[in-house]
Amino acid sequence: MLTFLPQSHPQSYLPMLFRLWESINSYLFDERMLHFLSQLTEMHVDPAISDPKKIEEIPDDARSENEDRPNWSNDDLSSTGLWHGLYKDVGIFTDYDWHFVMCKCLASMG
Repeated sequence: MLTFLPQSHPQSYLPMLFRLWESINSYLFDERMLHFLSQLTEMHVDPAISDPKKIEEIPDDARSENEDRPNWSNDDLSSTGLWHGLYKDVGIFTDYDWHFVMCKCLASMG
């Protein structure tokens, strides 16, 4: 699953990913999630990476002529004014998520 998630705009799926991670008790999944989150954290030091305006610039050239696709809400990607990045309590994480990540890191280190 983590292989196919885009790393450029995680604000849409990151809360769901943490809730899913809480319900899975797997050392292998923990290691994969920690690796994925380390990549996200490093990437999003630069706030321009996750700017929602970049999504509007991407052409949808994969759509066929008569193809019907659902129009999902983009409220989580909307930005008003100047984009400052995905900053929350601790980097791109909330306090709760950061605490969960640190507990998983300690368990991973043995």
